[in-house]
Amino acid sequence: QSTPQLFSKSALESDGARLFTHAIFEEFQEEYKCSTNTLTSRGFSESNNMELNTVKDALRNRNFIVQYNPGTLESSCTCKLFERRGVPCRHILWIYLGNGLEKIPESSFAKRWTKDALRDIKSNHKGCVGVGDVDIIDKKQIEMTKLWSEVHETMGVLIGREKEHVEDLCKLIKEFREKLLPSVPPMTKHQELEELLGCATNNEITILPPKISKNKGSGKRMLSNKAKAVACASKPKRMCNNCKQMAHHDKRNCPNPFVERPPQNVDDEEEEEEEEEEEEEEENEDDELDD
Repeated sequence: QSTPQLFSKSALESDGARLFTHAIFEEFQEEYKCSTNTLTSRGFSESNNMELNTVKDALRNRNFIVQYNPGTLESSCTCKLFERRGVPCRHILWIYLGNGLEKIPESSFAKRWTKDALRDIKSNHKGCVGVGDVDIIDKKQIEMTKLWSEVHETMGVLIGREKEHVEDLCKLIKEFREKLLPSVPPMTKHQELEELLGCATNNEITILPPKISKNKGSGKRMLSNKAKAVACASKPKRMCNNCKQMAHHDKRNCPNPFVERPPQNVDDEEEEEEEEEEEEEEENEDDELDD
């Protein structure tokens, strides 16, 4: 990879260009620029071999506290940029510049952002892992990665060699497998799943019944048209004041058109009103019985 363009002649920035990938170095360089012209000191103290520096950030208009150990070169800042991104923040770089450091300490960057992160990558039965990244994989995984690396290199050496060499290697591997199998029982599907997930599975699963909700109006079944017709037929017929027929309807819902009748005297009108009132009372009684 080519060397990116530097902002200054500082050895610390040159070390960042040598160390980080191009994409991460752009972020690092931006933090380095801010560390040179936007920060000022607002306090200094010492406690338990640790230097406590209060740094004023003009861009954010805030004070940040940087803890720095001159012996181990370990540092931390209250802005937590390194914990989030794996890149030293401008406040830590300001402390490094003040102490004359020319190289970025290993504790101040994540190995996954460096150019050397892919050099020690070897393939294994689960994919690609980094040999030097001890924080991600355990020691057993590292040894397995080394073993696969040796197998790949050995296979590369056997290309073009005599057939006897390949047979000898197959024989050695077969003997070792037969020697190892009696002491290592085969893995069950449950164990293979736990190894794939990287954690133990829970054998007991508690499933609670769902909550029962009762909506308003539930519990009353809607009648079909047939059921409504059967219920209507069971009711007694009555005289309709419109069509003057015995039926299951009255003047309000009579299917026949309105029948005009000659004018009647006052006594007939009063009798008709009384009949309508009686019909309404009968309808109300029927509705109450249906409910």
